[in-house]
Amino acid sequence: MRSLSFRVPCLVSALVVLGGCERQEKPPAPTRSEPAPVKASTPAPVTPSRSTTEQELRERLRCEALLGLSELLAGQQAHFGEKDAWTADVTRLPTPAACADGSRVPATDGPWLAGCHFRYAVSVAGSMPDDSTFSVRAVGVGGLAEGLTYTLTHGYADRKLVRVWPSELVLEDCHGVRRPEGTPLAAPVCEGAFNLKALFTAEKSYFGEKDRYSESAAQLGFLPEPCLDGSRAPVPDDTWIGGCRFIYRAEVSGTAPEQTFLLTARGMSGPVVEQKLTLDSQYTWSPADPGCAP
Repeated sequence: MRSLSFRVPCLVSALVVLGGCERQEKPPAPTRSEPAPVKASTPAPVTPSRSTTEQELRERLRCEALLGLSELLAGQQAHFGEKDAWTADVTRLPTPAACADGSRVPATDGPWLAGCHFRYAVSVAGSMPDDSTFSVRAVGVGGLAEGLTYTLTHGYADRKLVRVWPSELVLEDCHGVRRPEGTPLAAPVCEGAFNLKALFTAEKSYFGEKDRYSESAAQLGFLPEPCLDGSRAPVPDDTWIGGCRFIYRAEVSGTAPEQTFLLTARGMSGPVVEQKLTLDSQYTWSPADPGCAP
């Protein structure tokens, strides 16, 4: 089926900054103790805080659901890019991560995907590419996860992009949390790094076709992913394009075909505010390449 003119082909995965289950503890900072007289004292009794432990566990569960929904969102976007259609066939979508020990929630009858503490169901509404949506429902199974349900809806309505993200799942709450399978998370700055690499590839591809570079994101087919709720970082003018926490710009110098370019990512919110990354046409980073693994 012919691709739609209103869709932009270059999308960067929403998984750049996501995470899931086990909180990483920071080592205590070294301290210097001054000599002091020793005084006898009776320590206060320590009462275990059940509520704090439960709060931590619930936070990990929310982050697991956030990661699972975002992985399925990215899988649906990849499928739509190839087929101009969403899919309800879960075998064509990525399988959510298992727990660190390899276990998953029990399988059930019907088209469900099993993760660590959640099952995921997928449905599609509508049949036309420009007027169809899909929904993913995450359902918690067992323990504190029992009864937790989160639903993501994404797609097009009358050729307009729509996304409904569960408001309880907040990306910022998941920094410092590991994925369910225990692998480390990408640092927040990696959102900017991944998108600069995508923009670099788009520039080189455009040059291969046109013998020149471009400062237009639309011409390059570059559209960074928004935040999970569909919002984007505000831009100061139309030379920039917004992603989630970063905004991006391409600057071209020289006369074609003897041209160079400089790509910039500027952090606008959260832990990356005021951070700046640049990447030039010789693949030189400033500051150094953050070393973000895909």
